Amino acid sequence: MRTDAPESPLPPPLIIPRPQHTLSRKEVEVEALKVLYRLYHAGFKAYLVGGSVRDLLLGKKPKDFDIVTDARPGEIRKLFRNSRIIGRRFRLVQVFFRGGHIVEVSTFRRRSEFEEPEETPSTRDNTFGTPAEDAHRRDLTINGLFYNIADFSLVDYVNGLQDLQNRLIRVIGDPAVRFVRDPVRMLRVLRHGARLGFEIDPQAWEEIRGKGHLIRLCPAARVRDELLKDFRSGAVRPFLELLLRSGLFYDIFPAWEGRLGKGGETRLLDLLTRLDLLMQAAIPLPDSLLWAIFLTPYLEQDLRSQNPEDLREFFQEGAQEAFRSNEIPRQRQEELAQILALAEKLAPLLRQKRGIPARLSRLAAYPEAWLFCQIKEAPLEELVARCGPEEIPTRAPQPKRRRPRRRRPRGRRGPRGPKEP
Repeated sequence: MRTDAPESPLPPPLIIPRPQHTLSRKEVEVEALKVLYRLYHAGFKAYLVGGSVRDLLLGKKPKDFDIVTDARPGEIRKLFRNSRIIGRRFRLVQVFFRGGHIVEVSTFRRRSEFEEPEETPSTRDNTFGTPAEDAHRRDLTINGLFYNIADFSLVDYVNGLQDLQNRLIRVIGDPAVRFVRDPVRMLRVLRHGARLGFEIDPQAWEEIRGKGHLIRLCPAARVRDELLKDFRSGAVRPFLELLLRSGLFYDIFPAWEGRLGKGGETRLLDLLTRLDLLMQAAIPLPDSLLWAIFLTPYLEQDLRSQNPEDLREFFQEGAQEAFRSNEIPRQRQEELAQILALAEKLAPLLRQKRGIPARLSRLAAYPEAWLFCQIKEAPLEELVARCGPEEIPTRAPQPKRRRPRRRRPRGRRGPRGPKEP
């Protein structure tokens, strides 16, 4: 076991022995247990950490199992041949198993990878820390719990178990300081409040309302990727409700301020209710379709009033205006414009149950545009059934072009001989 780590000045943890909590190793996937036990038998500390501990204590099935240890990345790599080291400043190890399954293992760290260090680091090693430091660098108390494979106990440095029992979302440390260091933490507070239905700590809520503008200092691509996680979470409607109530929505999308109004916000939430139903039914949707659904309330009023002739150009210009402060890739904007433009032509045909002309069904965006029409207009109780993978039409094949007939070149005629008698 490593002994060169400095003693932490932070308070000692609360140790909850196995008989006093409900987390059982029987609920931990086999691959994660293999990693935990190999680290432990090699003399290292090995803890299950984060969302997996939280979800198991809530009786939910975790999406993945992350592991933290005092072994350095190189030492972890030597223990697992089926692994690789990723990352630059903060390195972690991915351990691979059959079926494409991956278990991520990280070393105890002192700070978040998105926080600027107070001093310029002189060596790579000063990013590593103790279990206490690793727990305190995390965002929320309910995500700061460790499960120790050595004795099956819970290790709680941040009072996370009590907050879990009280159904409370609380930031580790002072929210005023933590949000300044990494404003994306505000999104994560609202995300977990929405997904779990927990109450948000009043101090954190007031700091979000007062410091929402700091989100604009974060890389726009990082904020975009965080939002896509919520689109696919199955709880994007309650998340957007919290974004709107806190004012953080218009800090992320400043072009939308004064554009939606109460009716537009209600329309957006109604569409996201439908999106949640599809995500909960595990129906896959491409990013471009998610953004098209999200953008619809922003453009509907102008679409009715302007009645544009070139629908694709109208939607593309609208997307550029709506996302001018967000790094939505140009390709995604072009794809969502194609989906929205084609959906406008398909909608009346689908309402009248008329056949779809081949010139429309052959377009690349046809399956997504058809799906968009269903999401927008299908009765709520029929939505999942209508949007199942077996119901989505495929793009019609392009007509085969007839190859032109190759004419034989006419040979030159020789001189005519005398006529036969």
